[in-house]
Amino acid sequence: DTLHWFKWEAYTTWISGMFLMALIYWYGAELYLIDLSIAELSKPAAIGIGVAVIAAGWIVYDLLCKSALSKNGTTLSLVIFALLALTAWGLCQMFSGRGAYMHYGAILGTIMVANVFFVIIPGQKDLVRAKEENRAPDPAHGIRGKQRSVHNTYFTLPILFIMISNHYAMT
Repeated sequence: DTLHWFKWEAYTTWISGMFLMALIYWYGAELYLIDLSIAELSKPAAIGIGVAVIAAGWIVYDLLCKSALSKNGTTLSLVIFALLALTAWGLCQMFSGRGAYMHYGAILGTIMVANVFFVIIPGQKDLVRAKEENRAPDPAHGIRGKQRSVHNTYFTLPILFIMISNHYAMT
């Protein structure tokens, strides 16, 4: 029962966030996403870049977590941190400050909810099935789930900060 609510909290937060991203930053790209003094982007190009960067954020992160780097948590964390820092810098080279900030938050939020959807919940379902079938659960699911849960924990504070930032301009 707890997992049911946990996953739907994650999913509805992401869905509502992406709805607001689409409504404010993509539909109103000329106002909030595109800054012609930074980069001369058309509305379709800016939206395409935004969607691609969010999707690529999850894909690259997931591949890194499945790679040999995942055996060393410190190295993996440093690589993820460096790539996220590079991504933040790159977004600031393309979008307005607010647009870059929100897209960065969308990348982190997408990683978090995709961790829940693709890794944590399937691992939990396998654990429950194993218990019901009286068999030993696959420990790989627990290892991957723990790794992704730890990452989600570390992403929580930056995400909360980004979510409230538009209400408090000084942030």
